[in-house]
Amino acid sequence: MDWRNILNQNAVNLVIDQGNTFTKIGIFDKGILIHSDSSKNFDKTFINRVRAKYAIDKLIVSSVQNDYSEEDELRTQLGLDNNIEVHLLSHSSRLPIQSNYKTPQTFGKDRLAALVGAHQLYKGCPKLIIDAGTAITIDYLDAEGTFSGGNISPGLQTRFNALHDYTKKLPLLKPNMDTPFMGLSTDEAMWSGVQNGLVFELDGYINHFNSLNISTKTILTGGDAYFFVEKLKNTIFVNLNLVQSGLNTILEYNAKNK
Repeated sequence: MDWRNILNQNAVNLVIDQGNTFTKIGIFDKGILIHSDSSKNFDKTFINRVRAKYAIDKLIVSSVQNDYSEEDELRTQLGLDNNIEVHLLSHSSRLPIQSNYKTPQTFGKDRLAALVGAHQLYKGCPKLIIDAGTAITIDYLDAEGTFSGGNISPGLQTRFNALHDYTKKLPLLKPNMDTPFMGLSTDEAMWSGVQNGLVFELDGYINHFNSLNISTKTILTGGDAYFFVEKLKNTIFVNLNLVQSGLNTILEYNAKNK
């Protein structure tokens, strides 16, 4: 029997993470991620492809592009049935963590979901969550699940883009794993400067929080996570599905705490 037919017999959760470039989706069955996918298009066609394979019971949307104000608006856009429970992640969503953020309405939804995912998956210790994407976010969650603050800086490709965009002669480069520590050409100097500078930056954060509490776990996620795995000197845990896991936890938490 086709495994997809077996899954279709049970309703599952759909989590949607609409980022700056791609929309990522995850299918969770009883808390386990069973399928993930991504697309540049977030529309009815994309959702229909997912629903053709899975019977969706609950759905959560996190978007950094669109501020959906009403669940009905999203239902209409995606052609969702009324029997599908929909949750729009916002600063007013119920969360299993506490936050001291001064402007919760501006707190990035992907950051929020990553914090919840880390809290759920790595219990009983402080956590430093590094999301390496278009921007680099560094967030700290204590052992009790209280968010104590975080920082935002330009991501790896964003730094290369800035050197090209704001100078007259520097080329536009992509990351390069095989480059000397000190450059002997303009390209090498840019690769070395951007990449080593970011590695030193991240190791500095990790060292700082390890000095505060040796039990701190560092979790690395985001599109550029694997670029840093072998370059960082500290022990880290890589979880590329951290945001998706957090979204599913938030979805279930709000369903149970209406």
